[in-house]
Amino acid sequence: MKVLVTGAAGQVGCRLIRCLLERNHDVRGTILPDDPCRDRLSGLDVQLMEGDLTDDTFTVEAVNGVEAVIHTANIPGPEFDNNVRTNRAVAAACGKYADALDRLVYVSSSSVFPNNGEQIPCAYHPVDELHPKRPSDEYGLSKLIGEQLVEMVARQTGLRTVIVRPSHVLSGAAIRTMFTVAMVCEFLRIGQRWSGSELHMSDGTELWRQVEAKAKSKDQPCAVRDLEGRPWYYQPNDARDVAHGLMCALERPEALGESFNLSAPAPFLYPEGAAILAEHTGQDPLEIQLPVRWRYDHDMTKARGWIGYSPRGDLASMMTSARRAAAGEGPDYDWDV
Repeated sequence: MKVLVTGAAGQVGCRLIRCLLERNHDVRGTILPDDPCRDRLSGLDVQLMEGDLTDDTFTVEAVNGVEAVIHTANIPGPEFDNNVRTNRAVAAACGKYADALDRLVYVSSSSVFPNNGEQIPCAYHPVDELHPKRPSDEYGLSKLIGEQLVEMVARQTGLRTVIVRPSHVLSGAAIRTMFTVAMVCEFLRIGQRWSGSELHMSDGTELWRQVEAKAKSKDQPCAVRDLEGRPWYYQPNDARDVAHGLMCALERPEALGESFNLSAPAPFLYPEGAAILAEHTGQDPLEIQLPVRWRYDHDMTKARGWIGYSPRGDLASMMTSARRAAAGEGPDYDWDV
């Protein structure tokens, strides 16, 4: 199958292309002109097209002649206008060639729900595909609008679609920062700014100050629990597992017309993450209890059962891989390297 990957040099796109080539697909990819991450694609047998996906002419040209599209391109953060314009252009171009395309796989995000709770409380845990969609920032809103654009074009043209929602996507050494004093304090600061969040203290207590007062440094591992002893937890998504999940969404007929959450096999408990980080860094973890509990989960039972999603990125595997990345042992394109 000839497959177009938008955002080919991104942390998901560059790993997805490797998976597609291993499965003998013919791959075309879009990258930005002078893309700083272009080297991620060096040596790969892929047709690269340089251009701006907000340009309708370029986007139609990119889609023309392929049999499937996997739309990974996006800019995290406050890039609302650019992301919405990109999603609109890609959906419209795929609609133009709806009869020729097997499917469009749109990569959305768990931020459409959202599933963390430090800004607005989740309706329930764990967050599954039926959870209400109430994005709390422009990035999440742009992803939700993207979903709606894809669904609108599908209704208009008969375009076959799949929507995939990864949780927080990580690669390299990024996960090591998540179990630190600095990150715990950042969540607490955000939570206190949002009245009614799962981390908000109605009496105005600034909980991060308690954490900072007991910490040796901002990068100290932090094993945090609530006052009942229940650990904080976090369920991200390794970029390699996202690529695997997109392959499932591409190749399985059961995926058509559906949406799927993607994440790590299970939530990572903060005491366990802090213990591994402490072993890697030689720092003793800060053990602390707080009157609030941060929960970031993302139920992917449907993806496991319907399309064979089998993530490998458990806590130990991701932390070991991150340690290698931090030591400069090369990019983590593959689990077996």
